[in-house]
Amino acid sequence: MSRYELLLLLHISASIIWLGAGFLLAVLVLGAEMAGDREKAAGYHRDVGWLAPRLFIPASLSVLVLGVLLVIDGPWSFDQLWITIALTGWAVSFLLGILYFAPEGERIGAIAADRGPNDPELSRRLRRLNVVDRVQLLILFLVVADMVLKPTGDDGGMLAVAAAILVAGVLLAGNAIRRLGSAAEPSPG
Repeated sequence: MSRYELLLLLHISASIIWLGAGFLLAVLVLGAEMAGDREKAAGYHRDVGWLAPRLFIPASLSVLVLGVLLVIDGPWSFDQLWITIALTGWAVSFLLGILYFAPEGERIGAIAADRGPNDPELSRRLRRLNVVDRVQLLILFLVVADMVLKPTGDDGGMLAVAAAILVAGVLLAGNAIRRLGSAAEPSPG
């Protein structure tokens, strides 16, 4: 096994761990939402708080470091479009984690501790966080497609389809978040 093959194996393994764990949690949370089990959904979010520094962050950073090493060791360059797309997707996911999921998770934890799992504000925040998480998963799946298909500037159709999927996902998420916001507002009269 060459060094490049070892790096590729580790890169793909870290990607599977990162995306697989995120996907599993999204499915579990969706099941709890559909069952109306707020306590179970809140428990999954507590688990994410524990898993983030032990699984999600290490796997995410491993994907980045191993990917960079693959570019350096392999026949790739950082100016290739598919590598730029992958790095951008990684950065968006990582920044969402640091700037949104971590602080919102802390707020949700405090609300749950103070008011319990049936608090309407807690429920609204959890649903909004779940919508944003599904967009993040969509981005990660698009990054996987990017890594497999390795589009260039000549692959306009493929890039257009990926962009359309991303835009549709973001618009659907924005609509869901707007509905959550308007549902929380008291109705006039």
